[in-house]
Amino acid sequence: MKKSTKKEIVWSILIILFFVLMLSPLLIALSGSFRSPDNGTSFLQLFNEFSLESYKEAFEDMHYFRSLKNSIITTFSSVAILLVTASLAGYALARLKTKIGGFLQVFFLAGMMISAQMSIIPIYSIMRSLKINNSYMAPIVMYVTISIPFSIFVYTNFVKSGVPLALEEAARIDGASRVGTFCKVVVPLTKPVLASIIITQGVPIWNDFFLSMLFLSSSTKKTLPLVMLSFLGDMQKPTQWTTLFAACFLSALPILVIYAFLQKQFVGGLTVGAVKG
Repeated sequence: MKKSTKKEIVWSILIILFFVLMLSPLLIALSGSFRSPDNGTSFLQLFNEFSLESYKEAFEDMHYFRSLKNSIITTFSSVAILLVTASLAGYALARLKTKIGGFLQVFFLAGMMISAQMSIIPIYSIMRSLKINNSYMAPIVMYVTISIPFSIFVYTNFVKSGVPLALEEAARIDGASRVGTFCKVVVPLTKPVLASIIITQGVPIWNDFFLSMLFLSSSTKKTLPLVMLSFLGDMQKPTQWTTLFAACFLSALPILVIYAFLQKQFVGGLTVGAVKG
Protein backbone atom coordinates (compact mmCIF):
# COMPACT_ATOMS: atom_id res chain seq x y z
CA MET A 1 0.00 0.00 0.00
CA LYS A 2 1.34 3.43 -0.92
CA LYS A 3 2.41 5.80 1.81
CA SER A 4 -0.04 8.49 0.62
CA THR A 5 -2.92 6.01 0.73
CA LYS A 6 -2.08 5.03 4.32
CA LYS A 7 -1.99 8.69 5.29
CA GLU A 8 -5.42 9.29 3.72
CA ILE A 9 -6.88 6.33 5.60
CA VAL A 10 -5.44 7.57 8.92
CA TRP A 11 -6.80 11.08 8.32
CA SER A 12 -10.21 9.70 7.35
CA ILE A 13 -10.39 7.68 10.56
CA LEU A 14 -9.37 10.69 12.65
CA ILE A 15 -11.98 12.89 10.97
CA ILE A 16 -14.70 10.29 11.54
CA LEU A 17 -13.73 9.97 15.22
CA PHE A 18 -13.75 13.75 15.56
CA PHE A 19 -17.26 14.06 14.14
CA VAL A 20 -18.52 11.18 16.30
CA LEU A 21 -17.06 12.92 19.35
CA MET A 22 -18.62 16.27 18.40
CA LEU A 23 -22.04 14.82 17.53
CA SER A 24 -22.34 12.47 20.51
CA PRO A 25 -23.76 15.14 22.91
CA LEU A 26 -26.36 16.09 20.28
CA LEU A 27 -27.30 12.44 19.81
CA ILE A 28 -27.60 11.89 23.56
CA ALA A 29 -29.81 15.00 23.89
CA LEU A 30 -32.01 13.90 20.98
CA SER A 31 -32.40 10.44 22.52
CA GLY A 32 -33.23 11.95 25.91
CA SER A 33 -35.83 14.29 24.45
CA PHE A 34 -37.89 11.30 23.27
CA ARG A 35 -38.20 9.89 26.78
CA SER A 36 -41.02 10.43 29.24
CA PRO A 37 -40.10 12.76 32.14
CA ASP A 38 -40.16 9.92 34.68
CA ASN A 39 -37.68 7.76 32.74
CA GLY A 40 -34.59 7.74 34.97
CA THR A 41 -32.38 5.31 33.09
CA SER A 42 -28.93 6.36 31.92
CA PHE A 43 -28.92 8.72 28.94
CA LEU A 44 -26.14 6.64 27.43
CA GLN A 45 -28.80 4.05 26.66
CA LEU A 46 -29.81 5.64 23.41
CA PHE A 47 -33.40 5.57 22.14
CA ASN A 48 -34.68 3.03 24.67
CA GLU A 49 -38.06 4.79 24.57
CA PHE A 50 -40.02 6.84 22.07
CA SER A 51 -42.40 9.21 23.79
CA LEU A 52 -43.56 12.76 23.04
CA GLU A 53 -44.53 13.54 26.63
CA SER A 54 -41.41 15.65 27.22
CA TYR A 55 -42.10 17.65 24.06
CA LYS A 56 -45.70 18.20 25.11
CA GLU A 57 -44.66 19.34 28.59
CA ALA A 58 -41.94 21.63 27.21
CA PHE A 59 -44.32 23.07 24.61
CA GLU A 60 -46.85 24.02 27.28
CA ASP A 61 -44.39 25.31 29.88
CA MET A 62 -42.55 27.45 27.31
CA HIS A 63 -45.76 29.05 26.04
CA TYR A 64 -44.15 28.12 22.76
CA PHE A 65 -46.02 30.27 20.27
CA ARG A 66 -45.73 33.39 22.43
CA SER A 67 -42.00 32.85 22.94
CA LEU A 68 -41.58 32.03 19.25
CA LYS A 69 -43.26 35.32 18.35
CA ASN A 70 -40.87 37.20 20.64
CA SER A 71 -37.83 35.51 19.08
CA ILE A 72 -39.09 36.25 15.57
CA ILE A 73 -39.68 39.93 16.41
CA THR A 74 -36.24 40.48 17.91
CA THR A 75 -34.30 38.40 15.38
CA PHE A 76 -36.00 39.44 12.15
CA SER A 77 -36.16 43.12 13.14
CA SER A 78 -32.48 43.12 14.09
CA VAL A 79 -31.40 41.34 10.90
CA ALA A 80 -33.55 43.59 8.68
CA ILE A 81 -32.12 46.78 10.21
CA LEU A 82 -28.63 45.28 10.06
CA LEU A 83 -28.89 44.42 6.36
CA VAL A 84 -30.11 47.89 5.42
CA THR A 85 -27.52 49.80 7.46
CA ALA A 86 -24.59 47.49 6.67
CA SER A 87 -25.29 47.47 2.93
CA LEU A 88 -25.67 51.26 2.71
CA ALA A 89 -22.62 51.99 4.85
CA GLY A 90 -20.55 49.24 3.25
CA TYR A 91 -21.32 50.44 -0.26
CA ALA A 92 -20.48 54.03 0.63
CA LEU A 93 -17.17 53.03 2.22
CA ALA A 94 -16.27 50.83 -0.73
CA ARG A 95 -16.70 53.70 -3.19
CA LEU A 96 -15.12 56.46 -1.11
CA LYS A 97 -11.69 57.30 -2.53
CA THR A 98 -10.70 59.91 0.07
CA LYS A 99 -8.72 59.41 3.28
CA ILE A 100 -11.88 59.59 5.35
CA GLY A 101 -13.05 56.34 3.72
CA GLY A 102 -10.05 54.45 5.09
CA PHE A 103 -10.48 56.09 8.50
CA LEU A 104 -14.14 55.09 8.68
CA GLN A 105 -13.31 51.50 7.75
CA VAL A 106 -10.82 51.31 10.62
CA PHE A 107 -13.32 53.07 12.89
CA PHE A 108 -16.05 50.50 12.24
CA LEU A 109 -13.54 47.64 12.39
CA ALA A 110 -12.45 48.81 15.84
CA GLY A 111 -15.97 48.10 17.05
CA MET A 112 -15.24 44.37 16.72
CA MET A 113 -12.62 44.68 19.47
CA ILE A 114 -15.05 45.99 22.11
CA SER A 115 -17.23 43.43 23.88
CA ALA A 116 -20.74 44.46 24.87
CA GLN A 117 -20.25 42.77 28.25
CA MET A 118 -17.44 45.22 29.06
CA SER A 119 -19.79 48.21 28.95
CA ILE A 120 -23.04 46.59 29.95
CA ILE A 121 -23.59 48.74 33.07
CA PRO A 122 -23.56 52.13 31.27
CA ILE A 123 -25.55 50.59 28.40
CA TYR A 124 -28.23 49.39 30.80
CA SER A 125 -28.31 52.83 32.45
CA ILE A 126 -28.82 54.48 29.06
CA MET A 127 -31.61 52.06 28.11
CA ARG A 128 -33.27 52.63 31.46
CA SER A 129 -33.07 56.41 31.13
CA LEU A 130 -34.66 56.10 27.68
CA LYS A 131 -37.38 53.91 29.25
CA ILE A 132 -36.89 51.11 26.73
CA ASN A 133 -35.13 48.62 29.03
CA ASN A 134 -38.15 46.29 29.11
CA SER A 135 -39.08 46.48 25.44
CA TYR A 136 -38.08 44.75 22.22
CA MET A 137 -36.23 47.91 21.18
CA ALA A 138 -33.44 47.50 23.75
CA PRO A 139 -32.10 44.09 22.61
CA ILE A 140 -32.69 45.00 18.95
CA VAL A 141 -30.53 48.13 19.32
CA MET A 142 -27.82 46.07 21.01
CA TYR A 143 -27.91 43.27 18.42
CA VAL A 144 -27.55 45.74 15.55
CA THR A 145 -24.78 47.65 17.34
CA ILE A 146 -22.79 44.50 18.08
CA SER A 147 -23.23 42.98 14.61
CA ILE A 148 -22.73 46.03 12.42
CA PRO A 149 -18.88 46.28 12.51
CA PHE A 150 -18.36 42.78 11.09
CA SER A 151 -21.23 43.17 8.62
CA ILE A 152 -19.88 46.45 7.23
CA PHE A 153 -16.39 44.97 6.98
CA VAL A 154 -17.59 41.95 4.99
CA TYR A 155 -19.94 43.95 2.75
CA THR A 156 -17.32 46.62 1.98
CA ASN A 157 -14.71 44.09 0.90
CA PHE A 158 -17.24 42.18 -1.18
CA VAL A 159 -18.31 45.31 -3.08
CA LYS A 160 -14.68 46.25 -3.71
CA SER A 161 -13.77 42.87 -5.20
CA GLY A 162 -17.08 41.49 -6.46
CA VAL A 163 -19.05 44.42 -7.91
CA PRO A 164 -17.43 45.94 -11.05
CA LEU A 165 -17.49 49.72 -11.05
CA ALA A 166 -18.13 49.64 -14.81
CA LEU A 167 -21.63 48.25 -14.23
CA GLU A 168 -22.51 51.17 -11.98
CA GLU A 169 -21.09 53.66 -14.46
CA ALA A 170 -23.13 52.07 -17.26
CA ALA A 171 -26.30 52.36 -15.15
CA ARG A 172 -25.55 56.02 -14.41
CA ILE A 173 -25.02 56.70 -18.13
CA ASP A 174 -28.42 55.11 -18.82
CA GLY A 175 -29.99 57.64 -16.48
CA ALA A 176 -30.21 55.72 -13.21
CA SER A 177 -29.82 57.70 -10.01
CA ARG A 178 -27.33 56.77 -7.29
CA VAL A 179 -30.11 55.16 -5.27
CA GLY A 180 -31.46 53.36 -8.34
CA THR A 181 -27.99 52.07 -9.19
CA PHE A 182 -27.55 50.76 -5.68
CA CYS A 183 -30.96 49.05 -5.55
CA LYS A 184 -31.01 47.61 -9.09
CA VAL A 185 -27.32 46.85 -9.72
CA VAL A 186 -25.39 46.56 -6.47
CA VAL A 187 -27.91 44.80 -4.22
CA PRO A 188 -28.65 41.91 -6.68
CA LEU A 189 -24.91 41.30 -7.09
CA THR A 190 -24.34 41.28 -3.33
CA LYS A 191 -27.04 38.73 -2.45
CA PRO A 192 -24.41 36.11 -1.51
CA VAL A 193 -22.76 38.35 1.06
CA LEU A 194 -26.17 39.42 2.40
CA ALA A 195 -26.97 35.73 2.92
CA SER A 196 -23.62 35.36 4.66
CA ILE A 197 -24.50 38.20 7.03
CA ILE A 198 -27.88 36.61 7.76
CA ILE A 199 -26.18 33.35 8.73
CA THR A 200 -23.27 34.66 10.73
CA GLN A 201 -25.27 37.28 12.62
CA GLY A 202 -28.86 36.00 12.56
CA VAL A 203 -28.20 32.64 14.20
CA PRO A 204 -26.29 34.11 17.21
CA ILE A 205 -29.06 36.69 17.64
CA TRP A 206 -31.70 33.92 17.66
CA ASN A 207 -29.69 31.92 20.20
CA ASP A 208 -28.75 34.88 22.41
CA PHE A 209 -29.54 34.52 26.08
CA PHE A 210 -27.56 37.26 27.84
CA LEU A 211 -29.08 40.41 26.33
CA SER A 212 -32.60 38.98 26.39
CA MET A 213 -32.21 38.17 30.08
CA LEU A 214 -30.86 41.66 30.75
CA PHE A 215 -33.49 43.72 28.93
CA LEU A 216 -36.64 41.55 28.73
CA SER A 217 -37.84 41.06 32.29
CA SER A 218 -41.52 40.72 31.42
CA SER A 219 -42.62 37.08 31.11
CA THR A 220 -44.75 37.93 28.06
CA LYS A 221 -41.71 39.21 26.13
CA LYS A 222 -39.21 36.45 26.82
CA THR A 223 -37.61 34.74 23.83
CA LEU A 224 -37.18 30.99 23.33
CA PRO A 225 -33.63 30.73 24.75
CA LEU A 226 -34.69 32.78 27.77
CA VAL A 227 -37.73 30.69 28.71
CA MET A 228 -35.52 27.58 28.82
CA LEU A 229 -34.05 29.00 32.03
CA SER A 230 -37.21 27.92 33.80
CA PHE A 231 -36.35 24.27 33.15
CA LEU A 232 -33.16 24.48 35.22
CA GLY A 233 -33.89 23.11 38.67
CA ASP A 234 -32.53 23.73 42.16
CA MET A 235 -32.14 21.83 45.43
CA GLN A 236 -35.90 21.56 45.93
CA LYS A 237 -36.81 20.83 42.31
CA PRO A 238 -34.18 18.91 40.30
CA THR A 239 -33.77 19.62 36.62
CA GLN A 240 -36.03 17.63 34.31
CA TRP A 241 -33.41 16.82 31.72
CA THR A 242 -35.75 15.16 29.26
CA THR A 243 -37.98 18.25 29.19
CA LEU A 244 -34.94 20.53 28.90
CA PHE A 245 -33.64 18.51 25.94
CA ALA A 246 -37.04 18.75 24.27
CA ALA A 247 -37.13 22.52 24.86
CA CYS A 248 -33.70 22.88 23.23
CA PHE A 249 -34.84 21.12 20.06
CA LEU A 250 -38.09 23.08 19.98
CA SER A 251 -36.06 26.30 20.15
CA ALA A 252 -33.77 25.18 17.32
CA LEU A 253 -36.62 23.88 15.14
CA PRO A 254 -37.45 27.18 13.34
CA ILE A 255 -33.79 27.70 12.37
CA LEU A 256 -33.55 24.12 11.12
CA VAL A 257 -36.69 24.56 9.01
CA ILE A 258 -35.41 27.82 7.49
CA TYR A 259 -32.04 26.23 6.78
CA ALA A 260 -33.69 23.24 5.11
CA PHE A 261 -35.51 25.52 2.65
CA LEU A 262 -32.61 27.93 2.06
CA GLN A 263 -29.68 25.54 2.35
CA LYS A 264 -28.26 26.30 -1.11
CA GLN A 265 -28.38 30.08 -0.61
CA PHE A 266 -26.97 29.83 2.89
CA VAL A 267 -24.03 27.59 1.98
CA GLY A 268 -23.26 29.60 -1.14
CA GLY A 269 -23.52 32.89 0.72
CA LEU A 270 -21.30 31.74 3.55
CA THR A 271 -18.65 30.44 1.15
CA VAL A 272 -18.62 33.47 -1.14
CA GLY A 273 -18.74 35.89 1.75
CA ALA A 274 -15.77 34.18 3.39
CA VAL A 275 -13.73 34.25 0.20
CA LYS A 276 -14.56 37.84 -0.72
CA GLY A 277 -14.34 39.11 2.84
